Amino acid sequence: MSGKRLARLMGEVDDRFVEESMQGSVKKRQRVKWVGGMIAVAAVSFFVFSWDGFKERIPLSDNSSNMSVAYVDEGDIDVGVSSANLMEMSEEELFSKWEPALVRGVVTQIDHIELDFNGQEEYRSLVTIDVTDVYRGDIEPGSAIQVLTVAGVGSEVLQSDADVVSELRLGMEGIFMPIPYDASHIWSQNGATLQLTDVSDYGFPDGERYMFLNTEQGLVFNRDAYPSLSGAETIEDVEMFMMKQAR
Repeated sequence: MSGKRLARLMGEVDDRFVEESMQGSVKKRQRVKWVGGMIAVAAVSFFVFSWDGFKERIPLSDNSSNMSVAYVDEGDIDVGVSSANLMEMSEEELFSKWEPALVRGVVTQIDHIELDFNGQEEYRSLVTIDVTDVYRGDIEPGSAIQVLTVAGVGSEVLQSDADVVSELRLGMEGIFMPIPYDASHIWSQNGATLQLTDVSDYGFPDGERYMFLNTEQGLVFNRDAYPSLSGAETIEDVEMFMMKQAR
């Protein structure tokens, strides 16, 4: 088409259509700018929430120093291989050494945390238990407690003291022996100090001997640690035993 013919045809076009066409072009540019802006915001948001500097941190008191504690996803946990051996204790000592509370309840939440000891990372899990029955301890039935334990809750891990806790799942019922923390419970490592009460009011010294889990495959606990429960088959068998210990 020649330039003259094109110019003539353009001259015959209603001015109203030309105006609408121009408005459409402006709207299209505005839409492109808006989409581009949204992409930029999404990119910044991804950077913010994926960068370590923006992990949700747990506030610590002045009793903790040179360290930080932050929530992490399960996939971020670096458990590694632990060669640590469990402290040898008799059945009686397990009930008396740290005077654990004895409770029955249901697991309602599992969180994972990274403890940064002055540049040296450790990983742990926080288990929230809705308490239904209390056999010993200053815990109210119907309340919820949070317990600090080894990393690897609910998954297979390469850690020698986490075999039982790896069976723990959301919604699972069990009988638990949480140790109450106080000002004397301090973790020092690599020039840093953590007051454990800054993170949780209770803890399991290991992931093996302080829980009795009612799993789909049956009762799971460390039978070697409790000779008196060698024949236990149900959570009720454990409950009867706990009630005797609480007397």
